[in-house]
Amino acid sequence: MSPQTQVQVIPSKWIYVVPYFLSAVLFLSGFFVIFSPLPLLILAFHSSQKNRGRTYLAMVTNAALVAVAGGKSSLYFYAIFILSTALSLPEFLKRKFSLEKSGALTLFAVLLVGAGFLFINFRIHHLHFTDGFQMLLNSLVDYMNQSLSPEVKNSLFEKIDPEEWKQGLWMELPSGVAIFSLILVWVNLITLLRLNPGRIREFLCLDLGYFRKWKAPEFLLWPTILCGFFIVMSIGVIPSAVALNVFKFLMAIYALQGLSILTYFFDLWGIRGLFRSIAYVLSVFIMLPLVLSIGFFDLWFDFRGKLRQS
Repeated sequence: MSPQTQVQVIPSKWIYVVPYFLSAVLFLSGFFVIFSPLPLLILAFHSSQKNRGRTYLAMVTNAALVAVAGGKSSLYFYAIFILSTALSLPEFLKRKFSLEKSGALTLFAVLLVGAGFLFINFRIHHLHFTDGFQMLLNSLVDYMNQSLSPEVKNSLFEKIDPEEWKQGLWMELPSGVAIFSLILVWVNLITLLRLNPGRIREFLCLDLGYFRKWKAPEFLLWPTILCGFFIVMSIGVIPSAVALNVFKFLMAIYALQGLSILTYFFDLWGIRGLFRSIAYVLSVFIMLPLVLSIGFFDLWFDFRGKLRQS
């Protein structure tokens, strides 16, 4: 059976048991938090239209486990990023939206839920949005400061003042949240297609190698160039900060295209298994500027097409 036609089969005995706690376990582990929505997504595609209650019950049980083990702050984070992804992504895919549209709408839903949580919290405590956001950032920085070891703290603040670092984090936090949400949605979407629960690939008329042919929409090129212009020209603090955040988010999308090109290369070169995983890790953590460049300049150079010709 070829990779394109192979269907991943998940034992039916486990599919209605594991999702009721596995999402919370992945979330609380910290290292595997990015995969937290996956058990709920798999259950959503294995449950029929009449059995959506199973998925909703699994969300409630996982949220309860997170609240008991991690506290209220962890529950907020889990609800904003994990539950909103698990709720919205299946709805868009089941309506046969394209992967790009489904991913973009899910990302928008995550950010909208996060903004809604902040707005409600600030209204309850009678805080102005700027003051409340500043207080939230201060709490986040203080938490990170307490979590760091003395060695890391000394190394980090050896050449930079803590207040200056806090100000820089304040300026770049929006892009950090948006990029994390993008990676969260993308990783779970790609993994979901590979696992193929409920024959979702056949439902969407996609093959297993869809990602290696993926390209970012061409219209993103112009806002990327425009943001780069504002960053270089330094036209005011606020315009430069907005441009920097938007530019970082757009470059994260081009990084995904770079990984798509690398996937195409790895398939042609027969790099699989452990060596492929190591190559991905090295690409992201050591050669990320190269991955970004490959993704961004692919519009002009068409690296996959040139590799096919050669």
